[in-house]
Amino acid sequence: MAFVVMLINVINTNNLLAEGSKELNSNGGNRAYLFSSSTLNNASFPFPTLGTMKVYVKAGERIYVGSSAQGISTGTINLRAPDGNTYTSGTDALVGLIQNRAQEQAGPLPNAGGYTPFIKTVQPGQEGVWEIDFIAGNLGSDLNGNPPTVAANANWTQPAAEYITAFDVSVRNAANTGFVNGRVYTQVFSGILGTFNVGFNAIFHILTKDGYQYILNNNGQAGNGFTFFVNNKGFRGDDGKASYKSINGLSPNINVQDPRAPDTETDVTQKIFFNTPAADLPATANTPGAATTWLLQAPVVPVISNVTFTGAEGTPGMAGTSPLGGNFNFNITGNGTYVITLDINHNGLYTDAIDRKLTGQANAGNNQVFWDGLDGNGNKVPATNSTFQAGITIATTAGEVHFPFFDVERNVNGLLLTRTNGTYAPDDSLYWDDSPITVVGTPSNPVKNLTGLSSAINGHKWGSTTTNPLNDADFGNNKCIDTWSYIKSKPVISSVSFVTREADLSVESITASDACSGQIAVYKVVVKNSGPDDVSGGQFSFDFPATLTDVAVTSASITGISASSGGAVTANAYHANIDIANGAVRTFTITGNIAATANGDLAVSAGMLRPADVTDPDATNPDAAIPTDAANECDALPSGVGCNNIKTNIIHVTLAPNAGPDQTIFQYAQATMAGTGIGTWTQLAADVAKATITNITSPTTTIAGLDQLGLYHFLYTNINGCADTVVLKVISTDLAIPNIITPNNDGKNDVFKIVGLESYPGSQLLIFNRWGNEVYRADNYKNDWNGSGLAEATYFYILNRKEHTGEVTSLKGWVFLKLSK
Repeated sequence: MAFVVMLINVINTNNLLAEGSKELNSNGGNRAYLFSSSTLNNASFPFPTLGTMKVYVKAGERIYVGSSAQGISTGTINLRAPDGNTYTSGTDALVGLIQNRAQEQAGPLPNAGGYTPFIKTVQPGQEGVWEIDFIAGNLGSDLNGNPPTVAANANWTQPAAEYITAFDVSVRNAANTGFVNGRVYTQVFSGILGTFNVGFNAIFHILTKDGYQYILNNNGQAGNGFTFFVNNKGFRGDDGKASYKSINGLSPNINVQDPRAPDTETDVTQKIFFNTPAADLPATANTPGAATTWLLQAPVVPVISNVTFTGAEGTPGMAGTSPLGGNFNFNITGNGTYVITLDINHNGLYTDAIDRKLTGQANAGNNQVFWDGLDGNGNKVPATNSTFQAGITIATTAGEVHFPFFDVERNVNGLLLTRTNGTYAPDDSLYWDDSPITVVGTPSNPVKNLTGLSSAINGHKWGSTTTNPLNDADFGNNKCIDTWSYIKSKPVISSVSFVTREADLSVESITASDACSGQIAVYKVVVKNSGPDDVSGGQFSFDFPATLTDVAVTSASITGISASSGGAVTANAYHANIDIANGAVRTFTITGNIAATANGDLAVSAGMLRPADVTDPDATNPDAAIPTDAANECDALPSGVGCNNIKTNIIHVTLAPNAGPDQTIFQYAQATMAGTGIGTWTQLAADVAKATITNITSPTTTIAGLDQLGLYHFLYTNINGCADTVVLKVISTDLAIPNIITPNNDGKNDVFKIVGLESYPGSQLLIFNRWGNEVYRADNYKNDWNGSGLAEATYFYILNRKEHTGEVTSLKGWVFLKLSK
């Protein structure tokens, strides 16, 4: 099979009483059956639809529809209104059925001899474009062979396949006095002729988005299965623009706009009408799905607008020097070519060898042209304090239509195309470029036509006639061939200005001293701008590990003019904005607490990051992304790995000693202190009294002589001079003797613990039962009696407390031993 893809625009006036297959078969040739399937697609039908047509209607008007497949198996007609409501003709075997050629020609009743239409009245709120699907009687997963070959004016029989032989959409006016023509169109027409050697002679009326109209006569185009649509680019290049070339082959990935998809700003599918578009069509209309579409527009005169220059990283009116550069942006209303010239030497002329010229193809809508920062001799344009001027000249086109042919073996008569409005209308010029096609059979002549030929003389002919219905071997077999036309308009001219910027930012130094964990580290970072331009909106960063906390930063200008703002510590980094003039130097002072667990090397780094669209000679990543990371900019081509924007500093951290937690000690008791690491114990001279340190060089030592109430301070200092302090608080030794113990191992009152007894070493404890029998004795009681082996009862104690003078004081009392049941 083969198919054709085309886009065109035309407005015509005639008083036909039906819109659909009647028009397709009114110019002789052979009948093209309408392909209807949402799932089947191949080289002939790459954009399948359910035979979808579209019609603009107003409230109060009525839509009359009919199909040769109505009521046959799955054959039906579905309608979708702009407000989202859907309707169907169901399976009725009469209402909506076009039974024969005579009914197709007559159109719907009340036309004499017409078919009985399915009718839907347009309600208020439903004005706009309705979509109508003509569902075939067989929607299988495989094509059911070729349909019978039928002359356009001959009788026919509806095949049981994915094809619609006849279809109609007619609009009845609100007064019910007549039909309104020029309302029905399609985005894409998929048809099949049944063989390779018969012609398709349908006449279409094409309407372009910019208001131009064409009449297209397919004039015997011969390809069995084909898809027909019209767009504004034909086959696109890798840049998304019109390639203006045919393609040597077929592929599911051919770069062409899907005609079923909504238009984009630059990719437009023109509308294919069956009659001259009605004069009462609006400029835009609602469609199903809460969207709108364009309809009848006044022809647009090409203009250029919104001319701007933006740096490669997004800064309006400013660009970094090479390798950054920037983009010229402009809107035009038609396709064309552009010439952008830059006055590099600022002499008001644009023709010097050093001046730069950019040329290329532009498309309707927004265009962007990149400038790489080089002059006309290929050298880097330096940063300057002056403004560059650029002139832009665009030769535009309008009403552009492309007819992509997919796998159409022969087009022996050529297309007949006439533009009916606009400058120099009527105009039948056509263009093509088949030079990429490998020649098989009879090629187009000429192979390349870029100056325009009259379609009445040569409408892009290729291939030769054949009597063999199975012969698909010719120039267009398995190829994609484009034909196009447009209006050439007078060039439009505009201009734009911009500046270039460059600055060499650097971290000159980072200084800090070795320190101990748990201590404060102080860093001084010196940064500089070696120009040639001032910098506004640069970034200073300081990265540090998690072992450095409570970071605080101050900064000051040393030389020249500079300022920082917005400084903030987040996670393990500090960031601040910096404005720094050419030649200026600024110092940042950073302090932070080193974690108590830190030990070994502590590495930090500082960085200077350029703002967008300011080139740093050795730290610019020309990837068009706004710079966010100094290392990413520093290690990029073309400068390569390494730059002066980043410096790293490493200090050695010694683990700080830990003298242990502060303690509360009873008067006269001894304290035990346990430090960490190698160090020496000393006592502060200002304490209430001098204590005795048993071993000043041992991490673990006892402290005696705590006879005075108050605070005692002891330093544990390591060999690097890092110290930690422990405080002993000596309190009064009044005893607290319990009167109950519950030895159930819950950690509460499990033993007979006399609070403060540790201040009276050598004290004796005696326990008696109620009969006066001694049941427990400890001559140096350690607070460890738990009543083991005794019954639950009340017991009596004698505590012979040994005083610090050597005397003994006897204290008596009772204690209840409670056992768990």
